[in-house]
Amino acid sequence: MMESVYQQSALRSNLFVVWNELIKNMKFLMAYPIIFVFWAVFPIFWFIPFIFQGQAFVGGLQSASFGQITGTEEFIPFIVIGSVLNSYVNTLLYGMGESIRREALQGTLDYVLVAPTNKVYVLIGKALSESLSSTMFAASQLAISALLFGMNLTLGVMLPVFLIVILLILGLYGLSLVLAAFSLLYKQSHDVSETIGYVFYVFSPVRYPLESLPFWAQIFGKIIPLTYALIIVRSIMLLGASLSSLYFEVLALLAIDAVLIFAGFYMFNWMENKAKKSGAISHY
Repeated sequence: MMESVYQQSALRSNLFVVWNELIKNMKFLMAYPIIFVFWAVFPIFWFIPFIFQGQAFVGGLQSASFGQITGTEEFIPFIVIGSVLNSYVNTLLYGMGESIRREALQGTLDYVLVAPTNKVYVLIGKALSESLSSTMFAASQLAISALLFGMNLTLGVMLPVFLIVILLILGLYGLSLVLAAFSLLYKQSHDVSETIGYVFYVFSPVRYPLESLPFWAQIFGKIIPLTYALIIVRSIMLLGASLSSLYFEVLALLAIDAVLIFAGFYMFNWMENKAKKSGAISHY
């Protein structure tokens, strides 16, 4: 009985940490509302050059050869979905990885590290705030894209898409914890975050189908969670596939999530103990 009460109390305490960290980071974000305008509108300009390229290369916004590989001849919605999901990669990898450094610059890192709580829950709160802001940005981008390109955004389509986005975020949480661990010991993880971001961008089908890559690159791309999220979401939104028909991709995404989450928790706890024992914390 006492053990059950203790576990419930610990759960409430951890949820309290996550909630307050989420609120704190959202207040920081709301203090600069121009960020919402920037991230909601500016990413649209990232795929506008592809419209001009399409008109120059194939004479329009449809390509028969592209359709033979992907199942749809309209490559602009294909690129839009890639851009929206890749935005989660950018915000979570950079946001979580740099959160430790941000605490150091604000002079609050030492208070976070000596707090009587698992620091992972502090990072989870930060990650949730990044996910929430990314979702708001993604929703605005999809709404604009629906008006411009007629993308299907019905409830029956968006519910399974939302589920897949959650699974993608979980895998990115695990990877972000690894980056936060590096930041804790080595002061910053920006270079590592940027490298991983480029790896995702090149080897995942963000701008082009996975089949267009060399065989060895396709194999590498299939261990990246973003790859499966993009395949599933595009199949649902562009090809009208059901989630049940994509069970292999869903299971693969779940398996990668499990590995990344375990690795993230283990790496961060290990790095935290190593940083405390080595005295690296005093170097901030």
